[in-house]
Amino acid sequence: MLSNLKRVIVSFFKYISENKKLSRYVLFFFISFSFWFLSMLSKTHEITLQIPVKYTSAPVGLVEIDIPINSIEVRVKASGFSILSFHIFNNKSLILNYEIANSKPSNNGKNLFWIMSSKRKDVTDVLGSSMEILDISPDKLSVSFTKKSKKELPVVLNSEIDIKQAYWLSDKIVINPTTVMLYGDNNILDTLTSIKTELLQLNNLDDNIDKELSLHIPKGIQCGTDFVHVEIKVEQFIEEIFEQKVEVRNLKEGYTLKLFPRKVSVTLRLPQDKYSLLRTDFLRIYIDASEISDQNTLKVMCDNTSSFVKLERIYPKRLEFLLIKD
Repeated sequence: MLSNLKRVIVSFFKYISENKKLSRYVLFFFISFSFWFLSMLSKTHEITLQIPVKYTSAPVGLVEIDIPINSIEVRVKASGFSILSFHIFNNKSLILNYEIANSKPSNNGKNLFWIMSSKRKDVTDVLGSSMEILDISPDKLSVSFTKKSKKELPVVLNSEIDIKQAYWLSDKIVINPTTVMLYGDNNILDTLTSIKTELLQLNNLDDNIDKELSLHIPKGIQCGTDFVHVEIKVEQFIEEIFEQKVEVRNLKEGYTLKLFPRKVSVTLRLPQDKYSLLRTDFLRIYIDASEISDQNTLKVMCDNTSSFVKLERIYPKRLEFLLIKD
């Protein structure tokens, strides 16, 4: 698009340069516009300007209930040159110091405020002496504070994670820090049970992630931490199906227990680098004979599974049995 615009401009000026009559018209237009523009700049105008506001020396032990305004509007009378100069070169802010603000007690806190008519000299310092101030809005600028309470809350990961097929989490998702300290109005803090992170969306994840996430801090609440680190580790796994003989445990002496069937189908998932475990007798599948009651089946259970092995399925889950007294 920029190349097309550049081509059009070049073509236009080329056309003007080749057309002497049109060139004269353009020159006269430019001279007329310049005189008109200079004339407008030399005249006095009334205009509303926005001045940014910065606050300093916040009171210790108190917290803002609402976020204070970040700018004020000032109606001024000034020449066009002064107004243009302000928009181009002026980057000053009005500094409001809480330590010298007016104060009014309130429930569990206080209101700090400034009457803006008393801040005309400070506003003039920002605008420059060439501008006449007609009006400042708002007339009164106030900030409400409440006594600061604190509460430690857990961080909750807000996520939509889709892991690639044949991959899984190799470890628990790590959030650091796991808790944050919040400061603010006790009435607001009492309604909070946790702090969520921004939404973490991961699609078809097949590699480790170490990411910094911002926290969703409620309005009017301060937090000692704005970000947390989230670490997610994934790895490839394999799925294996095999038959395993079922052991009988806790059978009373003088009895024999026959199971139907004697073997069950077991589906396991484990990391590829642990595949050699399948060649060992690391998995124990059993039934607990002490649970025999009026039911005619027993639940199949397992132990000796490592933390990195996931038991997906045992089939059948329950076995019929025959209890025989010797």
